[in-house]
Formats: sequence, C-alpha cells, structure tokens
Amino acid sequence: MFACTFAVLVAAFPLVAHAQSPWPTHAVRIIATSPPGGSVDFLARALAEDFGKSFGQPFVVENRPGANGNIGVELVVRAPADGHMLFVSPPGPFSINVLLMPSMPFDPARDLAPVAMLAVTPLLLVVHPSVPAKNLTELLVWLRAQNGAATYASQAVASTGYLAMELMKSRTGVEATHVPYKGSAAQAAADLLAGRVSMGFISMSTTLPHLASGRLRAIGVAELKRIHAAPDIPTLDELGLPGFEASPWLGLGTRAGVPREIVVRLADRSSRALAEPAVARRMALLGIEARPLMPDQFTEFLRSDSAKWADIIRRSGAKLE
Repeated sequence: MFACTFAVLVAAFPLVAHAQSPWPTHAVRIIATSPPGGSVDFLARALAEDFGKSFGQPFVVENRPGANGNIGVELVVRAPADGHMLFVSPPGPFSINVLLMPSMPFDPARDLAPVAMLAVTPLLLVVHPSVPAKNLTELLVWLRAQNGAATYASQAVASTGYLAMELMKSRTGVEATHVPYKGSAAQAAADLLAGRVSMGFISMSTTLPHLASGRLRAIGVAELKRIHAAPDIPTLDELGLPGFEASPWLGLGTRAGVPREIVVRLADRSSRALAEPAVARRMALLGIEARPLMPDQFTEFLRSDSAKWADIIRRSGAKLE
C-alpha cells in the first residue's frame, strides 16, 4: 500500500511543481494593435486590469497600430518566450495578412501562439435610404441592374468589411465598386450616411444609432445567429446565404515557445474576465459580443478562417504592400 501511494505521489509531483512555476515575475506588456479607443483597446485594457488582479503583477497596455497589426505583433515575436509580452488584435496578423502581403515580418503559423479568441464585433450589411431595397432579394436585384456601378465602403482593402462584401459577391454573382478609406472607419461611415457611397458592411456599434433615425437601412447581419443588441435584424444566413459569417473577431496571442501552462492560464482567465458584469455591460454598449475559445479551439478556428478567406482574396486580387 505504501509503495503504491508513494509511486502515485512521485508521478504527480512534476505536475504540481510545473503548475506552480513562477509567472509572471515582473510587469507584462499587452500590445494593442489598434489606436486608443475602440474594441481592441477596450478589450486589452479590460484584460490588463483583470490579469493584474489575478496574477499579482502589473499588465500594461501599449498601443502599436500600423501595417494592419503587423507592427505591434512583430514586437511580441521578437520578445523572449517567457509570457511577459502579449497582444490583442483583429484577424490581420493571425491569419489574413499572410494572404494579402507578399512579404511578412513573421510567419503566423511558426512564430505565434494563439492564446484565446475573445469576441466578435458584428457587421451589419446596411444601405443608404436612396437604395430602393428593403431586403436582400431586392438588394441583389438592384445590384445586378447597376452592372457594377453601385459603390460600397470599407475602411481598407484588408478590412473585414471589404472581405465580407467580396464574399457576398462571390456567393451571389453581383458586382459593386469598392471605395476604401485608408483605415478610417469613421470616414467610411460618414460617406455612407451622406449617400456618397451606397452600402457597406459596417460595425454594429456604428450603424445601430442611425437605423432608428432612418439614415441607414439594415439588410442583414453577417453572423450565424442574431445579435443581442438588434434581435429583429435577420442574419444573411436566414435570408438565403447559408453559412454566411464575416464579422471581425478579436484574439489574444503571444509568441511561439511560451510555455503551454502560461497560455492555458491566460486563456482561462480571459474567458472569466469577459464574463465579469461590468465588462459585459461595456461590451454590449460597444457592440462587442463575447466569443471565448481556448487555445486548441482557437488554433483550429484560425485554420478554418484562413482557408475560408484564401480563395476570396485570390479571386479579388487584393494585395497589401
């Protein structure tokens, strides 16, 4: 009996010791790949506050936008693999940029460790009231009659709004002319409100205030389920585009080589942080919906997400220098 018990204790000891390995030993930097304000910045700061309380060291957010997220993530890739530098980002550095850029400063598959998918910021397909379409069927009829002359706004070629429209075009055979706004979502929305462009896939937080006033008309949401903030707006899946999902997501990552134990601890704490009532309320106001995935789930999601967009990007001919 004693020998058996001793063997069990010896076998378990490495696991216990590993679980208690010291981390973090000093301040942790969280790189937000977007400017201050907005969804990325909010989530990075919400996580930093929670992580600091939970892990006993300061977590400091640094905003490092540029190159569709690559500038900030490159800092993380070049840091030691000790879990003291993380990043929060939209899809670009994780899975999209490698499809759009002829050269990358890092290889996402080799150099990044996906920690957790955090949330999505749902996109609505909206039109200016001058467009004589009340639903998806009418919009497609109108677009075909325009023979490609109709315009759609997005904040950039690499943006999810652009990719969503390219996906819709490939699924329906319609054509439309892209009007990019060099990374300015605010200017894209302003020109859509003014009628200088006809339509676009625009974030829910930007569009919802203008639906009730009639300054914009919603066609559908680019999610598989209706969104909590606007349950009366149908999904494009419901409207005849099965499986249509194109809303941008936000993820937490670090560099490859960070110990698995640290990655799992961060992922577990992330899901708990997003469920905190104060954080959940603020997310709802910003049009962010929690969508937590643990590391293995997130890694598998990235594979499928990259495969989904690869063909769309190839067909569109989009490139980022």
